[in-house]
Amino acid sequence: MKRNYLSGCLLCLTLVALVVQLSAADKAASSGRVSGIVQMVSKDTSTITVRKGSVPHTIVYTAETKFTNRNKPGSIDDVKEGRRVICLGKFDDKGAKLMATRIDVRTE
Repeated sequence: MKRNYLSGCLLCLTLVALVVQLSAADKAASSGRVSGIVQMVSKDTSTITVRKGSVPHTIVYTAETKFTNRNKPGSIDDVKEGRRVICLGKFDDKGAKLMATRIDVRTE
């Protein structure tokens, strides 16, 4: 009887640990950060192309995206070609686009 009880408890703990591990892995895979130089801003499509080295990254912003300029309040108007930015958010299902929650302009 004790053995069955201990086996049941061990199984429950193992399942809980597995769920926590999968949840953490899923969260880490979907959160993202892209930094680099602004190559293009398209207000029509609400996208920013950021180049890191020779690799372009597409950043999508919405009305909920928080813009800062050197950690002070800012707007999309602060994001201009040639400026360095740090973009935080979550990657889409394909990992091709970053859905930005925050964009910080670092240089003028």
